[in-house]
Amino acid sequence: MGKNYYDVIISGAGPSGSLLGYLLSIKNINTLILEKEQFPRYKVCAGGIQWKAMKLFPYGIEEIIQRKIYGIYFSRKLKDIFHKRYSEPLMYTVDRAELDDFMARKAISSGCAINFNERIKDFELKENAVKIFTGNNTYFAKILVGADGANSIIFKKSNTREKVKKIIGYEAEVPSKNLNLNCFNGNNLMLDFGGIRKGYTWIFPKKSYLSIGDGGPVQNAVKIKEYLLWFLKNYESVLSRDDIFKKQSLPREPKIRYDIRAHLIPVRNGNAFLCFDRILTVGDAAGLCDGFTGEGLYNAMLSSHIASDSISDALKYSNFKFRDYFKKINNEIYKNIKNSIIISKIFFPSLLFYYKLIKNNDNLFNSCAKILRGEKTYSQVVNKLKLIRI
Repeated sequence: MGKNYYDVIISGAGPSGSLLGYLLSIKNINTLILEKEQFPRYKVCAGGIQWKAMKLFPYGIEEIIQRKIYGIYFSRKLKDIFHKRYSEPLMYTVDRAELDDFMARKAISSGCAINFNERIKDFELKENAVKIFTGNNTYFAKILVGADGANSIIFKKSNTREKVKKIIGYEAEVPSKNLNLNCFNGNNLMLDFGGIRKGYTWIFPKKSYLSIGDGGPVQNAVKIKEYLLWFLKNYESVLSRDDIFKKQSLPREPKIRYDIRAHLIPVRNGNAFLCFDRILTVGDAAGLCDGFTGEGLYNAMLSSHIASDSISDALKYSNFKFRDYFKKINNEIYKNIKNSIIISKIFFPSLLFYYKLIKNNDNLFNSCAKILRGEKTYSQVVNKLKLIRI
């Protein structure tokens, strides 16, 4: 074969693409990743990695972990604040640009080729290959994988029937050097509810900055951004006080300007495109984000592990229908996404009730902590929450 022929070409070198490139290359599958940007690059992301996601890395990432999170400050519009702590790490925080660069380098070290600054613009399905066009080159691959995020060209061209539900997130990174916020010194994060319909606001601490953002249904985008601006004006004056659990008076004027960036979080429905002859999608390109929290890294990585096995079998047996991939994604990921949407529909209409319940009931918080860690699935708690609501 010529230099532009590969077993697998992956669009996108984010976590799902780089992990898949690594997993395929250690199996001696000739793999190329085409990435539209140059790494390292800034990526809008809260940067939280669940405990269960840590087990999906085939190599250690301790060197890039910034914080281990054990506790959560809860608030409702920066009032009625309370704190809960779990005995084990709830999650770990990373700088997302650093994580993506680290994973891309791991893929390269395994033998995977990555062409940065090269975007897939179009592709055609041929009888024995996929023909792929970039601005500079034409490539051929036995299999094409879309790992190119919420705006995936692979998904857009392949998905002719169904729209994917979109959550929008806004985020700012605030240097913590001059902030007097001792509440985050003990490896805590913050979740603020009530300011956004069907969504929430977060503060994820890193070594030298705070990732502060919020998210909710894309149709509420204007109000979601407005609330984040309000939150950024007021959070420091509340959280820097010693009596943060008491009622607060909130200042009106911001101290600094914030660089706020937006990102889309796709949540799959069952009829949207997932895979086809010689083509499949993973991670955000497949819409595999959590319908309640918006978290996507765990499902992205799990889909790459599943895709790696399916691609190996496809190449071995020359069967490129990916029926096994479709079945496993539905059973191991999409079922839980459906239940995350059910949780969202139960929780947000009765927000105050559940907020007080978590505040006063350590058993319920511990159950929530197990979900955050990944020890429990949504499927295991849906019926319990229905009963509590009744």
